This record gives sequence, C-alpha cells and structure tokens, in this order.
Amino acid sequence: MPHLPSPNYERDVNRLISYYKKAFLVVSQQLRVIPQLRTIEKAQAEALLGQIMFTLRELDNSTKNWSDDVIRKTFTEAQARTVLTLGAASTLSEAASSVSFSLLARERVEALINDTYSDLLMATQNTERKVKRLVRNTVGEAMRMKAIEQLGRRTTKKAIVAELTLQGLSRQLQSDAWVGIVDKAGRRWKLSTYAEMVVRTKLTQAHIEGVRVETLERGVDLAVISSHGAKDACSSYEGMIISLHGLTKGYLTYEEVRATGKIFHPNCQHHVSPVRDVNLLPSTLRDKHEEKRKQLQQRRN
Repeated sequence: MPHLPSPNYERDVNRLISYYKKAFLVVSQQLRVIPQLRTIEKAQAEALLGQIMFTLRELDNSTKNWSDDVIRKTFTEAQARTVLTLGAASTLSEAASSVSFSLLARERVEALINDTYSDLLMATQNTERKVKRLVRNTVGEAMRMKAIEQLGRRTTKKAIVAELTLQGLSRQLQSDAWVGIVDKAGRRWKLSTYAEMVVRTKLTQAHIEGVRVETLERGVDLAVISSHGAKDACSSYEGMIISLHGLTKGYLTYEEVRATGKIFHPNCQHHVSPVRDVNLLPSTLRDKHEEKRKQLQQRRN
C-alpha cells in the first residue's frame, strides 16, 4: 500500500475565509458613510442598505462557486488516491483518469455541494437579518443625533457619535450582526469561524465519501482510520480497521463509529485509507487495530 500524505485543504479553506473577511471590511466601510451625512432620508438609508445587501449577495455567490469547485475536486481527488492505494494505477495522474463517474458518484457529489452551500447560506442569511437591523438602528441613531445637534445637547451627541464611528460600527458588527449562528449549546459562532468549521468538516466528509464510492465500485470494504496523535476522543479510533459499507463481519462500520460522535465529528480531520486485503497490512498496523478493538470492548463492558 503506497504511502500518501494526508489531504491538506488549507489553501482552499483560506480562500473561502478571505471572502468573509473581504465582505466584513466592505460592509464596515459602507456603514462609515452614515455619521458623515449632514441629513439622512429614508431613501438614502434604503440605498445604503441595498449596497450592503449587494455585498452579501456577492459573498453568497462566492461561497456557492467555492462549494461547487472545491467539494467536487476533493471528492475526485479522494477517488484517485483510492485507485492508487489499491494498486490499480502506478501514478496519481493515471489513477485520476480511471476514477468512477457513475450515477452514485455524481449524486453523492451534488448532495455534498448542496449541503455545504445550504449550511453556509443559513448563517449568511441570519447575518443578513442582523445587519439590516443594525443599519436601520444606526440610521435611526444618526437621525437622532441630527435632532440633538439642533437642540445643542453636546454630551448626548458625543455618546452617539462614538457609536457611529467606524470603530463603533465595527464593534457592533463583531459583537452581534456578524454572528452567523447560535448553536444548541448557546455558543455564538462568528460567521467566518462558523464557515471555517463547516467547510473543514465538509471537505473531510467529501474525501471520505469519495473513498467510499470508489471502493464500493471496486468491491473493497475495509479501510484504516488515519493516525495523527489525537489528544481527544478520536485517539480511541486511530489506526482501527473499519468496514466502509458494512459488508465485512467482525469490524465496526463507518456509520457506527461516526454515530458515536467521537470521530468524524465537526472539524475532525481524520480520513480513511482503503485496504484490499488485511493480511497485506504490516503486522504493526494489525496489532494496533486489535489493541484498539479490545480497548473499546472493555469500555463497553
């Protein structure tokens, strides 16, 4: 079994995160115009809001294109690595030319793309609602400041101006409007942080699904879970041999170990390497599997 380096998605993840950072900077700059207006009318406020919504629509389009491109690429790369690992090709480029483009592969890729984009869009839409609220509240404060200015109340005006500065508006974006979601545990996820978690999870999932589809097409069921020296619950499964499709008795299935929530969880970077014949594995790998299997059995008992 050839040794291949672990999949690395950093460049693709960083490209996606750059879209969110750019959108944040643009929205911050767009909000900056509010306190500079001598008078502000409803039409002006709606025009400003329109500009901000255009920025967020561009963000949605960028994430859609990213999802379509990168998820598809990750899936097919996993297929090629599978072909090479199984010895059906001598080079990665040769392997890439022989991967399966079956109906199952196409359906699985489209489902992954749609799931990824839907998760990103959900958070963006939530942020959009909060940004709209922030803009309208900010415009209202700007209008109140004009009225207070006419009354000559400098202290109150100073406090409002502080909130309407670029620094103040950016702070409000960061603290509330730019929060993508609040999860079931009550944790507030900043939009870019949430997006990073989603895509890291989906890229790992796309890689595993590419392996599963290609192995199913080639009649291979077993795979080894990668080892990274994990310090969390994942460590209990590192190096284990599992059944990808539930076709081999005596081995935990991929679905079973994933259902534990202790591996292949959100942000998990563990992947799988297919095995055509367990007996061809080095004895150290087989011994490691057996040790992990016994440890898990003891915990259950």
